[in-house]
Amino acid sequence: MENSYLDDLLKFQHRVDQRATSLADDMVKELRASRAVIVGKLAALADDAGKNWDDLSLNRRKELLTAQLAAVDAVLVDVYANAGKSLQEAGEDVVAASAKQAATAMTEITGAATVSLGATFTTDVATAWFESSTVEGLTINNFLNKLQANARDRIVSAGRRAMIEGKSVDAAARMIRMEGIEGSVPGLEGLARTFCLSASNHARDKTIEEHFPDMVGGWKRIGTLDRRTCIACGSMDGKVYKPGEPRPSLPAHWRCRCLYVVQTPTFKELGIDAPELDESTRPAVKHSARTVHHRDGSTSTEFTVESVDQVPASTTYTEWLKRQLQEDPAFVRSVLGKTRFELFKSGKLNLSGMVTDGKIKNLSDL
Repeated sequence: MENSYLDDLLKFQHRVDQRATSLADDMVKELRASRAVIVGKLAALADDAGKNWDDLSLNRRKELLTAQLAAVDAVLVDVYANAGKSLQEAGEDVVAASAKQAATAMTEITGAATVSLGATFTTDVATAWFESSTVEGLTINNFLNKLQANARDRIVSAGRRAMIEGKSVDAAARMIRMEGIEGSVPGLEGLARTFCLSASNHARDKTIEEHFPDMVGGWKRIGTLDRRTCIACGSMDGKVYKPGEPRPSLPAHWRCRCLYVVQTPTFKELGIDAPELDESTRPAVKHSARTVHHRDGSTSTEFTVESVDQVPASTTYTEWLKRQLQEDPAFVRSVLGKTRFELFKSGKLNLSGMVTDGKIKNLSDL
């Protein structure tokens, strides 16, 4: 395989991430635009109650809560329905671009005639992806329903707390914005990134399987060499699946960045008497991290790139971490945590031993 193949693929994934960022911005903008309507509906219901929360009977509280949930849902159902449409449109864009990138790359590798994919192929692939692709057992529509319910509950909870604390209308609106609306933004951003990568993976793999079946010598799972990669994905990095062998769908989880890289047959396997192509490289990134405290009481982690190295493409996540034990043990400790780090450093436990059935084991189970 040509040296540039993996590098070009990783660069293309950055373009997919940029499309996901644009999608997330559009969905978040619409969610934020719904705030005025939501605040107005909740304020009207609170005014109709005529009393402070503590002065309401249990039955009246239940009635008010039910009415609040229904009122917020009535607004959010359109927001998340439009999010689904935007996600499908973005997915179609990503599918078309990913299929073209895969066909171009494979044509360059094989020297075959240019493949014409056709609109029907990409349309069918996009439709199949949207209707059947899952992450953590949930389809796109399932995830949208889950995010909508979470957003509704956050908003109603913030509004109810504002009533209990006797906040003014302006103060209540701020609480709903900070805790309800803004608290739901990460979910939409994660949805955009997770399912745009899902669309890209699906289109690339489908294109290669259908149009270049003779050039599929296997599929190699590739993770990202940085501290944000989870132990479960790190333990699977570099695993190769034979043609036709069942392999887990990717992304494997929320915000998973893993992908499969096709393994073309070697010259020897093709019966060609020629030296094999040199190995390509892949980036290995180190981040520093800091905890960000938000006004609603939640926290998030902000990462800053500290260094980027190029390592042989065959380097697995486990091999990379083992190398860092000598070069930067503090980094490995920040990735694994104290207990897992000590077990990994002593050689008593490898990454694969920290995972079962694709899930990270609890410390008590190690």
